[in-house]
Amino acid sequence: MKKLVGSFVVVWALLSVSGQAASLTTKSGWDNDRMQLGDPTVFNRTLEACSHMGVRPEVQQKLAELMKVPQTKVRYEFCRRILTAYEKGTISYDDYVHFARDYVASDSIARALRVSRVALQNLHDHKS
Repeated sequence: MKKLVGSFVVVWALLSVSGQAASLTTKSGWDNDRMQLGDPTVFNRTLEACSHMGVRPEVQQKLAELMKVPQTKVRYEFCRRILTAYEKGTISYDDYVHFARDYVASDSIARALRVSRVALQNLHDHKS
């Protein structure tokens, strides 16, 4: 479970601008975790763990505006959207790596969050 949470937490950590370097999972680890998310119990536990992670208030406010959800629902909705896209395979390993290394949001990540890629990138650029 801990490893599974780790594979998508990088995206969350980057958006929340924790300032800490994040390690990347391997392609096989990414694929394995994605397959495990197909189990509803694993998905729900991972969603619960993810939705309790911290995020800076200013980032939470901006994400709420971008995602069109109340601030109180940002973490849950962010995690649900990312995990659903991850499990369905609509966020590729390459997109994940590119975002984690270069802080560049791909179209697949923006689509998963239902926001524009430019707006998502601007959110990150203004915090850097």
